[in-house]
Amino acid sequence: MHLSLLDTVLIAGFVNAGLYGFLPISIILSYRISRTIAFVHGGIAAAAALCYWLLCFRSPEFLPGEDVVPNFIVQFGSDADGAHRYGSRPELDPFVALLLVIVMGAAIGAAYGWIVMSRRIASLNIMTLTIVSLGGMMALIGFFQYLNVQPDSLPDSPFGTHTYVFHDVPLTRHRLVTLAIVAVLSMILGVLLTRTHTGLVIRALADDQEAGVWCGVKLRAVGTLVYAGSGALAALAGVLIAVTAGPNPAEMLLLFLNGLAIAAVGGMRSIPLAFLGALVFSFLETALIIGVFGTVDRAVQTLVLYGSLLAIIVAVARFRRENVFLLERQSL
Repeated sequence: MHLSLLDTVLIAGFVNAGLYGFLPISIILSYRISRTIAFVHGGIAAAAALCYWLLCFRSPEFLPGEDVVPNFIVQFGSDADGAHRYGSRPELDPFVALLLVIVMGAAIGAAYGWIVMSRRIASLNIMTLTIVSLGGMMALIGFFQYLNVQPDSLPDSPFGTHTYVFHDVPLTRHRLVTLAIVAVLSMILGVLLTRTHTGLVIRALADDQEAGVWCGVKLRAVGTLVYAGSGALAALAGVLIAVTAGPNPAEMLLLFLNGLAIAAVGGMRSIPLAFLGALVFSFLETALIIGVFGTVDRAVQTLVLYGSLLAIIVAVARFRRENVFLLERQSL
């Protein structure tokens, strides 16, 4: 064991936790209102990453006027059959592109929430609604796959490219801002969901929708608002991940599954606990990658990471006194 690398693990792992802590927030918000796993947020994150890339990516030029990445937006048909290409990238300022993509994510989330939180649809069983959400994710990814996006080409960060060095560990401004946003959101939403009237309304609808409706809570309006907020956060997560890992839908799905497991650390309800889960996951992953435990095979790394995450989920479920996942829900 190389203990001299522990300071690097603590610094890099702490900063990288921001990337793992974003998607669990969206997952938990939607779970608190519907008791279903919102796979659709994985689709929103992937779509947001692709759209952000198209809106702000600037292709480098090897020769004047010669783009390394072809400058069109969508293509129908293959090159062999005479493909039809349309549009050109607007090359917007990255921060403007970020705002537009967040609005898009909120709109998709609101539309999805307006549909599934109607009294007729919301009364369906949890498994059916989860399958609907999974279908929504696959539809979004399939639709946006027509866009001309190069997953290996990273877009610029909306927060600049400056890099800081702390104890010989390089930290980009992008990762630091990501961590700060996740930490602030975790605290604000943690208080909002547990200490305010709005949080009480959301919890009441999740526990007993019929009683909530009879008490005057507008099911569709509240559900649409929650899904719009979680959709905006999912889009923001997709952009921040795309800047680091590229706008690859397959990579986004893997990160969504990681986010789902991390959300389970908080019982699908506690955002602060989920953030702690993201920290532990990031610390352990960093330690395995940089060689604190020596050279570890990739398959063994995966086994250790997800085995440890499963152990944490079981431990939290064991020591919390109340029902962790609250799977029960009264139907309308």
